[in-house]
Amino acid sequence: MFAGLAAGCGGTVGPSVQGDVIDYDELATGERKEGSYFAAWNFVYKSAAGVMLLLTGFTLQFAGFVPNQQQSMEVQIAMVSLYGAFPLVCYSIGAFMFMRFKLDEAEHDRIRAGLDARRRGEPEAVAG
Repeated sequence: MFAGLAAGCGGTVGPSVQGDVIDYDELATGERKEGSYFAAWNFVYKSAAGVMLLLTGFTLQFAGFVPNQQQSMEVQIAMVSLYGAFPLVCYSIGAFMFMRFKLDEAEHDRIRAGLDARRRGEPEAVAG
């Protein structure tokens, strides 16, 4: 249940924060770089999925998984670890790292005001 809630949270919060990070970077650098950000995020996502599939296959192989048979206790423990304990650890690490994320709604409003002023050609009242 916790993993499902965490996956739902990650699937919602992650993409919603991406735009805020891009706005912050634009204010700091003066350049829009959405393409670079999305390319990097998708590369990391796909690479992580590939590594996880490889890790899953190797773990089951080394645990002695044999398809269509009763599995040994070692295989059962490996499967529970892969699909329960390992995601729990990863989500916990992600939640800990996200606690350090300080870009709240007020800060994003300040960033948007600075970007809007820059687009209107006004001197920036908000520094990056």
